[in-house]
Amino acid sequence: MQILKKFADSKSAKIGIIVALGLSGVALTYHQYDKARKSSIIVTSNPPVAENEFGQNRFLTQAGAIQRWGQIVQDSISYKVDLLLKKGESYSGLVTLDFDAKHTLTDLYVDFRGKKVVSLYVNGNKINNLDWNGLFIKVPKEFLSTSQKNRVNIQFDQDYAKDGCGLHGYIDKDGKQYLYSQCESYFTNRFFPCMDQPDLKAKLRFTAVCPKEWVVISNENADQNQQFNFAQAVNVVKDYLPQELVDSQLQNLENSDSYNLWVFGGTKTLPTYLFALVAGEYWSVKFQGEQDDIPQTIYCRESLKEHMINLKDFIFEVTKKSMKFYENFFGVKYQFNKYDSVFVNEYNWGAMENPGCVTFNDAYVFKEKKPATSYTSFANTIVHEMAHHWFGDFVTMKWWNDLWLNESYAEFISHYCQENINIETIKLSNIPVMFNQRKGWGYREDQMLTTHPIAGEVINTEVAENIFDGITYSKGASVMKQLMCIMGAAKFGEACGNYFRKFGWKNAVLQDLIDHLQEKFDNQEFTLSYWKQQWIETAGMNEIEPQWDQTDRSHQAKLTVFQRPALSQFPTLRIHKIKIGFFHDNGIDTVDTILKATEENVITYDGSKGYRALLLNYEDQSFVKVLLDQESTKYFSQNLQAVQDILTRTLIYRALFDSVRDGKICSEEYVDFLLAQLPRENSDEILNTQLLYLQSAIASMTPRKFKKILGKRVFTFLLEQIIKVSKDPQQENKLILLRNNMAAFAYDNTCIDELLAWFQGQNQELSQIECTKDTKWAIVKLVYASQKYDSNPELRQEILEKMLQIDTSDAASRAQLKCKALIANEQERAALWQKYVDPNDKESAKMIAESMAGFNNERRYLSLEPYQDKFFEVIIQIFQTKSNDFSKIFYDYLFPITDDLASLCNKVEKLRAAVPDNLITLKMQVDKSLDSIKRQVKQFECFCNQAKLATQQVLENEV
Repeated sequence: MQILKKFADSKSAKIGIIVALGLSGVALTYHQYDKARKSSIIVTSNPPVAENEFGQNRFLTQAGAIQRWGQIVQDSISYKVDLLLKKGESYSGLVTLDFDAKHTLTDLYVDFRGKKVVSLYVNGNKINNLDWNGLFIKVPKEFLSTSQKNRVNIQFDQDYAKDGCGLHGYIDKDGKQYLYSQCESYFTNRFFPCMDQPDLKAKLRFTAVCPKEWVVISNENADQNQQFNFAQAVNVVKDYLPQELVDSQLQNLENSDSYNLWVFGGTKTLPTYLFALVAGEYWSVKFQGEQDDIPQTIYCRESLKEHMINLKDFIFEVTKKSMKFYENFFGVKYQFNKYDSVFVNEYNWGAMENPGCVTFNDAYVFKEKKPATSYTSFANTIVHEMAHHWFGDFVTMKWWNDLWLNESYAEFISHYCQENINIETIKLSNIPVMFNQRKGWGYREDQMLTTHPIAGEVINTEVAENIFDGITYSKGASVMKQLMCIMGAAKFGEACGNYFRKFGWKNAVLQDLIDHLQEKFDNQEFTLSYWKQQWIETAGMNEIEPQWDQTDRSHQAKLTVFQRPALSQFPTLRIHKIKIGFFHDNGIDTVDTILKATEENVITYDGSKGYRALLLNYEDQSFVKVLLDQESTKYFSQNLQAVQDILTRTLIYRALFDSVRDGKICSEEYVDFLLAQLPRENSDEILNTQLLYLQSAIASMTPRKFKKILGKRVFTFLLEQIIKVSKDPQQENKLILLRNNMAAFAYDNTCIDELLAWFQGQNQELSQIECTKDTKWAIVKLVYASQKYDSNPELRQEILEKMLQIDTSDAASRAQLKCKALIANEQERAALWQKYVDPNDKESAKMIAESMAGFNNERRYLSLEPYQDKFFEVIIQIFQTKSNDFSKIFYDYLFPITDDLASLCNKVEKLRAAVPDNLITLKMQVDKSLDSIKRQVKQFECFCNQAKLATQQVLENEV
């Protein structure tokens, strides 16, 4: 899975469970799993385990998953899921679950978080006293058998999801309806009843009765697609469904001649989170490849057809070339029958690796020309999901503690793949620089108190939902990159290929991968078990800082590298394989070294060359925070343009930004440095990253009353640069980057005035530069947000109506919601708040998020105060009554905006003490907020002490 905005080997997992839960039976089960895996013996008996593991109504525990794994014979599970998909708000279905049982000592539980369980049959017996607690359906043990295959039939009703989890339903502006499933991590049970854990892999066959005009897509191709006929439908399902269930679902289908019946082929053995189904009036285009190519088809909403036509060749090329690369690198063929790329709306992620039916966020279907960095990120998402077809789809983790085996690996190998394939359709950006940009996500999260090991304990599925983050993705990817640097690419790829061949269609744990890599690992200084303990199983990151005497001109000069933990709470020091770059007037010399896991490492270098500066972790091989010494900082600030290598400059820029984030340099000084440096910067990748850093420095690290001044400085700079580069056709990419970022810095009304004049065709300086649809929407939102235009509502309405005529897409609907919330009066704001907290509201989470973004907007600061206390009053209830995905949106979009950080911190700490233990997601959100607030206090203090704006204001006030 790829994100736009998401822990241990079996022995440590076993110990953690015993300590945390005191379940001796759980430990024994895990021991049997290990023994079975290593000896290929099937475990046939299990002791009973406490059944209250399935008494929870929010999540599945790891202990419960281990218990259930111990009840089922592996490779015996299959599902037949027969769906009746109607237009509107809901659907129904029949699930047939077949499996062999190891024992009947305990009841079995099937997961389903849905609208209604209509009926349950076990081995032909109707269960009249249905026991379903809202998440787990009890299958009574007295109806199960160990002497024959068991069959469980479940009839259910469910609503289409509105938060992107389960089977999501969306109606486009043209009235066409679209469905897609999203099942990772623990959402298959919101789609249909199943045993929803990754180590109960199964085969699945879907059938779907749905409106004739809909196309249906799944992991496999459809064997049948024909007009619905009751007798024919019965013939398909009669061997495995009680007649009563078939009649109940299909016999009285109104207007049955307006439906089709789709019957799909059976899948390979997959974990439940990879089962996929998409349905609706999707437009499609097929890949016209060579005879031996895996069939490819692209699907998207009909309203995106014209934009997809411009991208299809790019998508097909990246998909084909990345598949070939992985096949060659691993020595293992692509294992599935097709590769469909389906672009869906209101998606929570960048993409999802459902085998044969990969779903993508259709924000990637660009409606106007984007900078190269956007196309590069899109390509990386394609390549990332392709990697999962080996790591995740073919070989699957046993439990979510090894989520990193999926995501870290795919995040790393996708960038490596991009470096080694040549995409001709569209020119892409520098891949190492793009990897470093993604790496920043991991750096940020690993310096928070909420950090965690790359692989650590995941006691339940709610914890699993919260580890799709920068540690799992970016840090894990960086660690994998360093490991390949140590081993060499050829040995690394060969070891992975052997791993895939051994565990294909099975589940594996961390140690399985380590064992295969160790076979090809010939480093004498340490073992991979030691490396694993340092890097994978401990939390926190290290920072390294050089100390050297620049005046030492001897051939045996000494450099001391100090290593320390970035956070004292996570004291582990690690081995780092790095290069050190030594800068002199004629270029750069490098020294390869391995830093030991000690506080000090002394390195000898040739000082006779008169080095002016040095940079640790040159070429970005390790995951480590690099600090610059005073002399190097001075040199780079004056001579950065002389550093030719783009990645090296990127690392220097990052070190400077880290100083701002750590409260050592104020945001004003950083802004002024970049505005002096960027006109000389010839890398668009760096420009893109630095504009993002500038946005963060002003938005998060600058007191509110100074944002207008700093924002205007950047805005004026961008305006000058955009006019300059517009005269050079060769700099179109830079022009797009500059244009797309202007609105983000328009804090001051004079900036908004200039943008509005551009919108209206009255800005002479910008008259030759296209004001694109996306830019116009950004301007409309700024005008609605600015209190200056409160006195001119006619103007606001005029430009909004103009945009609604130009843009009839769903983007216009979202923008309209935000604008409405921005100018809501007190009575309207009260009504909006009631809508946000209403547990029965059925609007999609993505649409509500747009309204919230307008409601809780910093530019409407005075109207925010009445709702700050309300937020703390309702947030626990929100997490108790709404889905986690909606609740996280509520938390992120409506969290109080204030510069009174002391008061805010006090309120958040009180909330933290009041959060019930079972609201794990809310606890994590609150902990991250506390960390961010405390860091922001340091940044504001630094600003007040160092910024010229602040010190000048103090002097003026004193006068």
